[in-house]
Amino acid sequence: MKFIRVVQAGAIAAAFAASGVAQADPVNLLTNGSFEYPTVPNGTWVQDGSLSGNALFGWEYDPGQVVEIRNNAVGTAQHGVNYVELDSTNNMSIWQTIATTVGQAYEISFWYSPRIDQPASTNGVNVYWGVTLLSDPTITGDGGSINNWVKYTYTAVATGITSTLKFSAEGASDSFGGNIDNVAISTVPLPGAALMFGSALLGAGVLRRRKQDENPGGLAA
Repeated sequence: MKFIRVVQAGAIAAAFAASGVAQADPVNLLTNGSFEYPTVPNGTWVQDGSLSGNALFGWEYDPGQVVEIRNNAVGTAQHGVNYVELDSTNNMSIWQTIATTVGQAYEISFWYSPRIDQPASTNGVNVYWGVTLLSDPTITGDGGSINNWVKYTYTAVATGITSTLKFSAEGASDSFGGNIDNVAISTVPLPGAALMFGSALLGAGVLRRRKQDENPGGLAA
């Protein structure tokens, strides 16, 4: 197993801005980050415990587990029409492995919503980059009458030629759990000055979590 050092996103962004180098639009390195495949009819949801036929294209999960993909059912998506619940019949995990470059910083972002009308004790989600827990404390919240989407962003540095992003349900394993949508990973450009500054931060192993842009209506971005 490889270990990942996590850097402070705000500090690297400040160094990058100070360098005067313009950023290009980020490219999402994940496949099916908004869970639009498979196709789910409007107002329904599907459960699938098999990866045959790309049931949840691009993502993996343990054999025998069940992932739930919803389209305008018990809430609306943050992006597109589909989103995923991580406690369909019991707590489970989904993950995706991407090619990475050693020493490269990556921005990881996604939107989370607690399940409608369910307490924080059953809505927990943890996020891992390799073996490193990014979500400390566990992401959770009390569900309201609609999906209440909140964006989370992390920055991590790869130490191997591949890296794995994983989401795991936490809390009561009772078929009610937190929702995930619009997941993205992109590289963080590091020009000379920012790269040197970021290298210093790596030794400290600093982690920062940022919650951004609440979207109470669950409307597509």
